[in-house]
Amino acid sequence: MSRQKICTVAGPSNALLRSIRRKRHLMAATVLGAFVLGESASAQTVSSPSTTSRTNGAVAPVNAGKGKAGPARKKARQTQSADRESSESESLDIRGSRRNAPGGGMMRVEHDARATQSVTSTYIGMQSPTSAPLDLIANLPSVNVSSSDPSGIDGSSITSRGLNDVDIGFLLNGMPIANGSSTSGASFIQNYIDSQNISVESMTPGSISVEDPLTSAAAGSLSITTRKPSDKFGGTISGSYGSFNTSKEFIRLDTGLLGNSGIKSYVSFSHTRADAWRGSGNSDRKHMDFRAQKTFGQNSSVDLYVGYNHYDSYMSRFPTMANFLNDKHGRPVTTPLNYTDTFNPTSPSTYYAERATNKDQFYASLPIKLALNHIFSVSVVPYYQRAAITLDSASRMREGYTYAGSTLQQIDLNGDGTIKKGAYYDAASAAQSLNQQGGVVAALHWNLKDNSGQVGYWHEENSYSLLTPMMRMNQTTGARPSDTDKSAYIRNTSGNIYYSTNYLGSYSLNSGFLEDTQYFLNHKMSLRAGIKVTAMTLRGQDYLPGGAGKTSQSFVSPTPRVAWSYDFDKHNQVYINAEGDFRAPSPVGLITRYSTATGKINTSGAGAKPQYSIKEEIGYRYSGNLLVADISAFNFNVSNRLLTLNTYSNDVQVSQTMNAGGETIRGVDVMLSTRPLLHRFRPYVSFEYLHATMDNNLPTTSTSGVVDYLRTKGKRPVMTPKYMGSVGLTYNEGPFFMNASLRFTAKQYSSFMNDQAMPYYFTNTIALGYHFPKVWIAQSPTFRLNFSNVTGQNKLGSVYSFANNAKPTVGVYGHTIAASSSPTYAPLPSFSMIGTVSTSF
Repeated sequence: MSRQKICTVAGPSNALLRSIRRKRHLMAATVLGAFVLGESASAQTVSSPSTTSRTNGAVAPVNAGKGKAGPARKKARQTQSADRESSESESLDIRGSRRNAPGGGMMRVEHDARATQSVTSTYIGMQSPTSAPLDLIANLPSVNVSSSDPSGIDGSSITSRGLNDVDIGFLLNGMPIANGSSTSGASFIQNYIDSQNISVESMTPGSISVEDPLTSAAAGSLSITTRKPSDKFGGTISGSYGSFNTSKEFIRLDTGLLGNSGIKSYVSFSHTRADAWRGSGNSDRKHMDFRAQKTFGQNSSVDLYVGYNHYDSYMSRFPTMANFLNDKHGRPVTTPLNYTDTFNPTSPSTYYAERATNKDQFYASLPIKLALNHIFSVSVVPYYQRAAITLDSASRMREGYTYAGSTLQQIDLNGDGTIKKGAYYDAASAAQSLNQQGGVVAALHWNLKDNSGQVGYWHEENSYSLLTPMMRMNQTTGARPSDTDKSAYIRNTSGNIYYSTNYLGSYSLNSGFLEDTQYFLNHKMSLRAGIKVTAMTLRGQDYLPGGAGKTSQSFVSPTPRVAWSYDFDKHNQVYINAEGDFRAPSPVGLITRYSTATGKINTSGAGAKPQYSIKEEIGYRYSGNLLVADISAFNFNVSNRLLTLNTYSNDVQVSQTMNAGGETIRGVDVMLSTRPLLHRFRPYVSFEYLHATMDNNLPTTSTSGVVDYLRTKGKRPVMTPKYMGSVGLTYNEGPFFMNASLRFTAKQYSSFMNDQAMPYYFTNTIALGYHFPKVWIAQSPTFRLNFSNVTGQNKLGSVYSFANNAKPTVGVYGHTIAASSSPTYAPLPSFSMIGTVSTSF
């Protein structure tokens, strides 16, 4: 009896002592930076209630004990079932793994024999829920990401290793995004997924897998993998609000495993809106994600992913360097930085309400994996996507000077029954595009003791149509009819609709691939070789009178690849990778556009040749108990480089494809991070050095009309910074977490002649959050604040359109060459803050 009393008294005393010590150590850690001795004692004594890890893509709760279970935990275990104990143990393991992620999830330990740079859900879950996928990888060493708005709704732009976004392949669960039908998947990727549903994003800046359904990938690929459905019923809900009236509501429901069917799924819905951070107007986005999985047998599964997105916004104006600097320093500008909030009948295209855009997208993929036996398996990945996009604008037109293609049309602009030659009227336009893309990738895989490989086939069909009808509008207020109101369409005297663009393009692609990997030294060494042969036919039809008519181009390209890897111990790996790449011009960039006022050609991609690249890289990785390092050196040789020029035709923002000769690109990428230091700090560092030169002088026309060449050989390519670097830090203290990053981007030229450049700039973000204890069904209540551009810089953030030469120059043959145009830029988004309340249930 006495011994029992002693135990009863000692228990509370020890608990009180532990509580005092815990508070003392936590206070010391917070104020002084967490000493090792204090953390060791705290790790042995701290315990707190566990919470579920059902967040799957949001930040997992971190308020669980690190050491032995306290009395409350022991008592709970005595009264819980074995299943509950198993679930609780799994939750603790997941949480501990996330706390141990190198660099706070800003880096991942990789093993593939090629450069691979990833961010994981640990990091993604700390960022703003409105972040676009490209914003989440902005601190990787190989990418130069520039956001166009703080809310993430309007997306971002990206270059990698001196190549722009058209040279990057984008994959979502193995499905290609805008593989070759549009200017770039970077323009659309934010519409395909909510950040809360992203499990991992991986950039392979110099390579793609042989089975990837991609051709436009000289700069590698960005692969996004969504979270898997949970085995248990539950969900996540969050609400966000911040600067510029930005708001986002998100909810996800998991069905869990449905009986003994092996099927589990989730569906999520979100709504995001934000006022324009500069100029007038707002953006609105409605989104749905659905994923269902069924597993059967040992290694067989069916995985359905379906998404839908609707987006409305107003386009921004992009200033020249002179206008930006004049505006910044309070000097008069020749052209305002933003579209106006009032209608001007003599300049209708400057009114923001005439610059609306909307996108309606649907996409689906159905990856199927079937294990035939212990050696062979089959994979089939069918996919389909449909995107309907409208870009609005308005033009000042003259009756009697109205062209369709190169042919003058008799157009009654105001509908009064007569054509008054020379009379000016405002006309609205609606560039309506419809892109449909579908394909399938099928492969047979084998896996032996010392050998594995695959052989397969990829087929894809794509169609792209673009119609730009002209419509009558109110000449006083600028009010315009609905884009689909055909009764308002302007027609010629024959009753046919007056289009400024009427184009239908398509391509058909067939590709076969073979790859084999041999393993040596008990799988410490591997040698992989493969080849992919792609045949592609592009077709185009311009239906405008006096237009370009029919066009057709066919290409066949073999792209071999080889990779070698050696793990000389469990911590160190070296690899060598080399491959070829082929990219055909996109149907959009091949469209010939004509001035509606003169019939002259505004833009033309006619004659653009395919781009070919040969790429080599060598890398070293170290993965220790504390430090994780990844270093890769690369060399690219690009011929007939295809560049996409952003420009305007009849006051509509369009793109034009052109060849820019050859390029040589060399550089080094470095990534360093640690596992937790002092159990709290996880730093991250990345750096890129990039040496790139143009290999040719570019042809142009002199002021006298004679063909000459710009002296561009040896110049630095446009949009190619020589240095980029990032530092990041993740900090955890009990339920509190913090992540901060700082990114430096060196100057980048905006003209081929290197006579104008965008200065260097910094970007920065801070995330602060706190996990609250479980409340009723709220398993992981969390409050988070996200800040961007904390220092409030007023600088340029990216090159929007480049130029041949921004200043007059003398050509190779001595002829005077006038300045081609003034490059334009996207300003760096201003300071913004957004707060989020979320929980799993």
